[in-house]
Amino acid sequence: MRIILIFIVSSNLLFPVGGVIVFNDGTTIEGDINSVNESSISLTPIGLTFPEEIRMENVDSLKLYDGKLLVANNKPLMMYSNGEFYEPGINTENKGDVYEDYDIEYVLTPNWSVNSYLGYPLIKSESLSDRYYDKISPVFGLSIGSPYGLFFDNFYVNGIFELAYYNFSKQSGEYTQFDGLAIQIGISPGFFVGETSISFTACTGIYHAGGGFIGGGSLDIPLGSEGILESIEMRITSRANIVQKEEGGSTYWIDAGISLGYEF
Repeated sequence: MRIILIFIVSSNLLFPVGGVIVFNDGTTIEGDINSVNESSISLTPIGLTFPEEIRMENVDSLKLYDGKLLVANNKPLMMYSNGEFYEPGINTENKGDVYEDYDIEYVLTPNWSVNSYLGYPLIKSESLSDRYYDKISPVFGLSIGSPYGLFFDNFYVNGIFELAYYNFSKQSGEYTQFDGLAIQIGISPGFFVGETSISFTACTGIYHAGGGFIGGGSLDIPLGSEGILESIEMRITSRANIVQKEEGGSTYWIDAGISLGYEF
């Protein structure tokens, strides 16, 4: 019996417990719970190997996989440290090593996102100039951002999938058209400066005449931190496009516009 008891206690000390955090805006993140104190929760998200420190005021609830509720309405009901549960207000200084409480204002939480883009080509190569194409349509894009990537403090890199439609045509004289649907995959690195994030895009994929590349940057415009506004993202975006031509060789254009996204 003593051996079994020692094994159970040791397991609690060595292995964190799993649970799901629900944020104030309704989004969730799950993984291993390392500690819970009055001001924050230390959690290692699924798929990552390092912990994230999440401030308590951003958390609506924390429920373990076994159904135990540790946090409700931004307040801890039970604390957790070094494999032990205890009531709030109990001093644990003599119970061993306790996770350090970092004062972090902004927390990266990996989520899925859907983003739309509307831009207009401002700079074009000679082969796409008004000499050859006198009607230029806006560029439409739809992308999906994944929660898979690398996340370090205020810096992140995640994978993305994107569809984009472009159309250059000549209405006068002999009708010609350079248009198509681009299907691309790539990465989106970025970092936070206060409440604002600056992100970049690097993608490659298939265009109507062959392969192509996109490289660009975006500046987030904060819309608010309450309710659904916290999940909506608005960006000023610029992108450089290099694509193949049907007759051989390549061409390019640079567009700029607005992107709207939603995290869930």
